Amino acid sequence: MSLEKEEDDIPGGLKSFHGTADNSAREGSLRLSETAGVADPTVESLNEISQEEPQADQEGYKKTENVPRSDLLGKRNECESSTEINVPTVPQAVSETDVRKHTLKSADKDTGERKQVLAGAVRGDARSGLSPSAVNAESAGSGSTFLLPAEERNFTLRLSDKGLQDVPQSASESQNVKTLLLQNNEIKTLRLNTVNLSNLEILILERNRLTLLPPEISLLHKLKVLNVSHNQLSCLPEELSKLVNIKELFLNHNSIDEFPFALKSLETLELAGNKLKTLPDAMIDMKNLKVLNIDSNQISIFPRVLCYLPNLVNLSLCENFIQSLPKDIKELKKLQEFSISHNKLIFLAVQLFQLTKLKGLRADDNKLEFLSDKVENLRELTFLNLSKNLFKSITDNLCNCTMLKHLVLCDNQLTQLPANIHRLKHLKELSLNRNQLHSLVEQISHLKDLSKIELSGNVLTYIPVELKTCIRITKADLSNNKLSQFPNVVCALSDLKYLNLSGNSISELIPGISDIKDLEHLELKKNKLSSFSACLCSLTKLVYLDVSENEINSMPAVVSEMKALQVLLLHHNKFDSFPEELCSLKGLKTLDISNNQIKDIPLKISNLEMIKDLNVSNNQFASFPSEICLLSSLEKLTVCQVNGLKLTKIPEELSKLVSLRELDISHNALKEMPDSIGELKFLVHLIANNNEISQLPKSITSLRSLQHLDLSENRLRYLPAGLRHLYLLKDINFDGNSLFEPLQDICKEKQLHPILCYLESADERDEKILRKIIEMIAGNVPSEDFEFFCQKLQLGQADIKALRNTRALKLKEKITKALDIWIRENQDLTYDEMIEKLIRMLVMTGMHHLISKVKALRLCSRSVTF
Repeated sequence: MSLEKEEDDIPGGLKSFHGTADNSAREGSLRLSETAGVADPTVESLNEISQEEPQADQEGYKKTENVPRSDLLGKRNECESSTEINVPTVPQAVSETDVRKHTLKSADKDTGERKQVLAGAVRGDARSGLSPSAVNAESAGSGSTFLLPAEERNFTLRLSDKGLQDVPQSASESQNVKTLLLQNNEIKTLRLNTVNLSNLEILILERNRLTLLPPEISLLHKLKVLNVSHNQLSCLPEELSKLVNIKELFLNHNSIDEFPFALKSLETLELAGNKLKTLPDAMIDMKNLKVLNIDSNQISIFPRVLCYLPNLVNLSLCENFIQSLPKDIKELKKLQEFSISHNKLIFLAVQLFQLTKLKGLRADDNKLEFLSDKVENLRELTFLNLSKNLFKSITDNLCNCTMLKHLVLCDNQLTQLPANIHRLKHLKELSLNRNQLHSLVEQISHLKDLSKIELSGNVLTYIPVELKTCIRITKADLSNNKLSQFPNVVCALSDLKYLNLSGNSISELIPGISDIKDLEHLELKKNKLSSFSACLCSLTKLVYLDVSENEINSMPAVVSEMKALQVLLLHHNKFDSFPEELCSLKGLKTLDISNNQIKDIPLKISNLEMIKDLNVSNNQFASFPSEICLLSSLEKLTVCQVNGLKLTKIPEELSKLVSLRELDISHNALKEMPDSIGELKFLVHLIANNNEISQLPKSITSLRSLQHLDLSENRLRYLPAGLRHLYLLKDINFDGNSLFEPLQDICKEKQLHPILCYLESADERDEKILRKIIEMIAGNVPSEDFEFFCQKLQLGQADIKALRNTRALKLKEKITKALDIWIRENQDLTYDEMIEKLIRMLVMTGMHHLISKVKALRLCSRSVTF
C-alpha cells in the first residue's frame, strides 16, 4: 500500500459555482468547511482513503474579488493537500469481508514504498500534520495499518466513479469520516448509517440517480456541505430543515418545483436547472445566505423575498422569464455580483443603481433599450455585460464608473462610443462585436490598460492611429468590417498575440506586420489577398494562420522559416498544384487545402512528420493520392468530393495510416471499400455517405474502436452480421440505401440496438437456411453426377478421391461432407453470400429443379420479421 501526497480533489459544486466557464464568476464566493485527520483502520478495506490537514480558521474564507467571471476561475478556496492511501480496486461483486482480505494482500506488495513515505513523515518532510510519534514504523513495515492519536483520526473517504448502485456498508462503519465523496455513481436510493456518520461534515452525491433524500439525513447534525446536483430529485424532505449546521447546499439540475423551507444557517444555496416558479416567503429567515443561484428555472416574477436577505453577496437568476426588477432590490446593500442574463427585462429599475457595493453586473440577452444615468453610482463596478440587447446608445455617465475593467456591449445597435470613454482608465476588455460603429473615438488612446479589444461585425473603414498608445493589447478582433487596407496602427502593438482581420477587403499586407514579433494567432480569411506575402514568414512565433477564401495560388520558399506554425488553413484559394514549399513545415499539425484545383500530391508530403489533420476535399484528383498514405501520424483525413472530381477507388495502402481516427470519403463514386480498412484499429469515425457502395468488406467488422458510421445514400442491400461485434458503435446512418425489408424500416429509426439484434437474428437465420439448402442438395444429386458436382464445388482431387473411396458413407453423407469442405474454404463469405454462390453453382450444374426450391426457401425465410 502506498501513501502519496497530492492536492485534495473535492469536486462538483465545492470548487465552482457552476460547472462551466460562463458561470465561473461565482467561484470566488464559495467556501469549504474544515476537514481534518488521517485514515481509520476500520475502513481501510475501501478503495481510497485520504488524510486531510485541519484548516487553520473556519471563518477564513476568501471573498469575491473585483474581477469578471472569466478571471474568477480557480479562485475558490480549496481544501489543503492530503496524504492518500491508494488501495487496488476490487470488483464490486466481492463481499466486504473478502475486500479486506484482498486489501491486506495488496498492502503486503507495497510495503517498500510505504516505508519510504512513512520515513519521510517521521522526518517531517511528507506532511506537517504527521508527528514522529504518530507513526508506528514497525507495523507499517509488516503491511498492517499504522495508527495515529485518536484526535487525528478523521478522514476523507473517496468512492467516486466506482459504478456503485448502493452506498457500501463499510462506508458507515467508522465515526471518524468527515468527508464522504460518492459523486458519479449509479446510486438510486441513499442508505446511510447516520449513527456512525455522526461526525460527517461534507457529503457529495452529485451525478447519481437519486429520486429522493431519506428523512434520516436530518440526523447528520454536523453536516456543513451537501451536494446532490445532477440527480432526479423532484422534492425535498421536510427533515432537511433540521440540518442546523448546514452551510452549503447544492441542488442544481434536478426536477425540484418547490423549495419549501428556510435553512437559517445556510450561506450558499444553488438551485439552478430545476422547475421553480417562485420562492417561499419563509426564506426571509435565511439571514446568513451569501450566495444564491436560481438560474434556468421557470421564474417569471422576481421573488421579492430575495430583497430582504441582508448578507446576500452573489445573486444569479439567469435564464428565467423575469420582466422587471422590484424597487425593493435597493435593500441588497451588500450585493457584489448580480446576474440576470437571458430574461425578458425591458428596463433596469433605477433602484438597482443604489447598490453601491456592486462589482459585477450581467444583464445580457434581454430587451433593454436604455441605461439610466444613475449607473454612475456604481463606483466599484468592475464588470458590466449588456450584450444582446437593443441599445442604440450608452449614457456618458457610465464613464464615471472609473473602476470598470470589463465592458461587454456586443450584439446591440450602437453607432458610437460614449465621448468620455477615456475616463475608464482601468479598462482591460472592450467588446463591441456586431454593432453599427462607423468609427472609434480618438479618446480611446487613453485606455492604457486595455489588453483585449473586439470590434468584429461593425462598419469600420479605418482604425485610428491613436490606438497605438494602447501598447498592452494582446488580442484584437477587427473582423467583418469595411477595411480596405491593412491597418498600420496594428503593427505598433508589440504585445499582440491574437489578431483577426477576416471578412474585410484587404488586398495586400504591409512590411510592418513583421514588427508584431510575438503574434501567435492570425486570421485573414475572406479578404482579397492575391499572394502569400513573404512578410508573413517573418512571424516566427505564429502557431495558427488562416488565409482561406482569398486568391492565393503559390507559396514563397521562405515559408520554411515559420517553424512554430501548427495550423495552416488554405482552403478556397487558387492553387492548381500542391505547394511543395509546405513540406518543409515539419511542425505542422493541421493543414486544410480543400476547395482548390490541385491534381496530385508530391512525395515530399511525407516530411510532415507531425501532421494530425489533413483536408484535401473538393480538388481535382484523377485518383486517390496514395502519397497521403505515407503520413503515419495522421489522425483525421477528409477527402469529401462534393464539388471536385469523384474518386472511384481507395487504395489498399490506406492501412498504413495506423493512427487514423476519423476518415471522411463521402460524396465520391466509390463502389467498394478496401479490404485493408479493417486494419485501422483506432478508427472512431467513418463517413462514407453519398457513394455507390453496394457491399461492405468483411474486415469492417474488425474496427473495434468505431463509434460513428455514416453509409447513407449508397447502394447497400445487406449489412454484415459482424457489425454486432462493434461494441462501441453508437451513431449509425444507413438511410437512402436499397436494404431489403424489414432491415430498411429498422434502419430508418437509426436506433442501434434493434439493428444489431436484427443482424444477429438474421445471421442465425441465414446459417439455418444454409444447412437446409445443403440438406436439400445432398438428397438430390444422382450418384453418376457426384464427381462432376464436386468439381463444380472446386474441391481438390485428393478430397474428391477420399470421399469417393469411403465406403462407410452413403451418397447423401458424401455430398454433405463435400459441401462442408466447400464451406470451410469459403469462410470469408457471409452465410448469405454462400447461399448466393451455391445458387450460381446449381445453375452451372444444370440442377434447375433445385434452384426454384432453394430460392423459395430463401424468400420464405426472409419474410419473417424478427
